[in-house]
Amino acid sequence: MIALLSAGTLVPLGAQNGGNGPGDFVVERVLTLTSILSSTAPGFPESILTGLTSGAIEIHQRFTYDSARQTLDQLAFVVPGRSPVPFANPGGAPVADHYVVQVERATLSSTPQPSINLVGHVISNDVPTPWGFVNGAGVTITIGYRAAGAAVEFGPILESVSPMYGLYTTSGAGSLSLVPETQACTPGTLKGTYIFDLGGYLLNTPTYSPWTESGIFNADGNGNIAVVDSGNLAGTPFVDRAFPILYTIKTNCTGTFTLGSGSTMDFQLSRDGSSINLVFTKPSNVIAKGTGRRQ
Repeated sequence: MIALLSAGTLVPLGAQNGGNGPGDFVVERVLTLTSILSSTAPGFPESILTGLTSGAIEIHQRFTYDSARQTLDQLAFVVPGRSPVPFANPGGAPVADHYVVQVERATLSSTPQPSINLVGHVISNDVPTPWGFVNGAGVTITIGYRAAGAAVEFGPILESVSPMYGLYTTSGAGSLSLVPETQACTPGTLKGTYIFDLGGYLLNTPTYSPWTESGIFNADGNGNIAVVDSGNLAGTPFVDRAFPILYTIKTNCTGTFTLGSGSTMDFQLSRDGSSINLVFTKPSNVIAKGTGRRQ
């Protein structure tokens, strides 16, 4: 078969931090009822509200930032009152809420004091917040810090989950690197359902035959893709073709699609696996490129 790829502007590869973003960090803080900035009351169970008011329990919140993937994992958990920060075993504590942010912008600022600034949106929320599920919500986080290393004092810390609530505290503790890690892609980085839009030309000397296509492909994260497409080659339409593709990927997020006919396409994958650029490399009479994105 022939698959040609759409001309157009290349998709930006991953969220950008402008070259001055933070490295990996972990920040933990204690949340109190006075930390809340919201016009809507949180939906705490009565037992949790009573425990917080009496001081018998407290809620700790931990931010874990992966600078290579530019994701922020937010975990809030319940511990006995006056527990140490950081808490030794957050994975063993009851979960209050949990969500993951895809960070679109990560920067460091030195004025008016050293701070980490993250902007992104929630891509998963398996345990709802006291304001409900926040999938898709915009998140802005500003964290002041005094130094980098394995034991760092942070503060102030402001988290805004728009348009639902904000949480402010004066302090926190954890670890901080100022050097971002480099993303290493694996076959699992390309996983899920992607839509694509393709088009180009087939060179039949001395003429060019135009070709266009759109469709869906599903990548299993292990080197296999199933494609369904429709399109038109030189005035002849085709509809709902289904065929497999094999793929390989390097740690630098470049790779190759191999079709059953022996045709090949090179691709460049964004670090988070959300977007892909493609260009035909074999056979030589196929002149085409294109893009796709994960649904």
